[in-house]
Amino acid sequence: MTLLLTILSGALLVLVLVILILALNRILWAFEGIRGSLYNIAMGVRAIESETAPLGGHIGGVNDALTKLVGGAQTIADRLTSAAGHLGPVAEGLIRMKPKSS
Repeated sequence: MTLLLTILSGALLVLVLVILILALNRILWAFEGIRGSLYNIAMGVRAIESETAPLGGHIGGVNDALTKLVGGAQTIADRLTSAAGHLGPVAEGLIRMKPKSS
């Protein structure tokens, strides 16, 4: 009887080890997939870095141009506001002069 229990315990230990190996193998496959995705992301980041490297020296000029553009847009907005203020009374006068249809 002791021999049978020893054999069954040994078989159960082997079964547990096989199941453990299979589970660890599935985890390894999942990590391999993640590693492949991270590799692709790293390649994309390196490509973006190499493509945008020449822009580094020109960013100051772009910033200055955008600052001037904002100043010009503010001037246009001020002039349009002034024009709207002057045209408002004219529009009201035209509305009052409109003949009424009978």
